[in-house]
Amino acid sequence: MKAFRYILPLFLLLKWGKLGITLGTMLLSFVVYTQIWGWRFAAGFLILLLIHELGHFVAAKERGLDVGAPTFIPFMGAWIQLKDQPMDVETEAHVALGGPLLGTIAAFAAYLLADITDERWILAVAYSGLFLNLFNLIPISPLDGGRIASILTPRIWFLGAPILVALFLWRPSPILAILLILTVPQ
Repeated sequence: MKAFRYILPLFLLLKWGKLGITLGTMLLSFVVYTQIWGWRFAAGFLILLLIHELGHFVAAKERGLDVGAPTFIPFMGAWIQLKDQPMDVETEAHVALGGPLLGTIAAFAAYLLADITDERWILAVAYSGLFLNLFNLIPISPLDGGRIASILTPRIWFLGAPILVALFLWRPSPILAILLILTVPQ
């Protein structure tokens, strides 16, 4: 019954359309992450995820693509739905690069804020954001790095696959296992 009080507001947000879905899925992620890492880290991490996704959103809009609002899934991250698919690899790479670029700038800003305020939780958020954006640049699909690498050659994925396998062997994770499975068709 305790969980019901968190779920009801999610349904009420659906009446707001795209913004409601973004806020609702972000709220769900916030509740889940707060249970593990505390509310400060959860809020900071989700803000960095949102900024990363807004980087993709802005890049897609720059290229005239119809794009949906960000949607969040706990432990998987977030995404924007491209309603129009890029017609060439250069546009695909441009949209893919927008997220890590803006996300890294935001994480670096958090790092500077942590340095000024001497708040360790902000430093943890900054490091997490920097790592997340760096990880996302591994040149393998479905990560942003794989979409960016497609402008050069899809053969670069042969570099990304061993990196992903090495990460999995170093730090086994269900997320890495899912990514490995998703790369097989590529």
